[in-house]
Amino acid sequence: MTPEHIAPTRFADRTTAGAFLAVDLQRYANDPDALVLGLLRGGVPVAAEIARALGLEVDVLAVRRLVMPERSEIAFAALAAYGEHTSLKYIEGVWDSAQLRFEKKVLDEVETTARKDLEELRSRLVGEIVLPVAGRTVILADDGMASGATMLAAVELMREAGAERIVVAVPVAPKDARKEVEPLVDEFICAIAPRVFHSVSAFYSRFDSLADYEIIALVPHL
Repeated sequence: MTPEHIAPTRFADRTTAGAFLAVDLQRYANDPDALVLGLLRGGVPVAAEIARALGLEVDVLAVRRLVMPERSEIAFAALAAYGEHTSLKYIEGVWDSAQLRFEKKVLDEVETTARKDLEELRSRLVGEIVLPVAGRTVILADDGMASGATMLAAVELMREAGAERIVVAVPVAPKDARKEVEPLVDEFICAIAPRVFHSVSAFYSRFDSLADYEIIALVPHL
């Protein structure tokens, strides 16, 4: 890292965050064997800017959290889907707690709803063209990690799809989430590793919700 390339305390927006991460990903510039996948939704502007800066292909990866009934901030699992591949990743510890607190049929209903939501998301925002993953370097980008649940599902999915190398690039992640994800990937790039973390949005000046048309405009083949 050069002296000039120092992470800010917060980013102006997701595109600015993607531009910052692209500097640390320069080794992959114009590499035909590398592609960037943005986790829907917030990861797409980050991924699109990384891909633009480095001259790489970009696509979207659909993810959905499975959350505790009446506790939407706590995910006990996450789903990820790309092409014909789908992955369900349970979060150790949290999943055990969920099984103790809720009946199986309740958790099954959460999973069923999450799968329906995932397919609905894919029907709207995933194109017919699926970029090949097997044997390639896949850069998974998001606008940040809180628990790391969706990123864990995405990493597992890419392993199953045959990625040669998996790189995770996020603007911000707390220590606990990083400890969960970093050992599972070939490279982990994070700009801001805060000592105190409350939410991803706290590290952005602008953190607007993304409309479908905004996401479609960022990925050429959607």
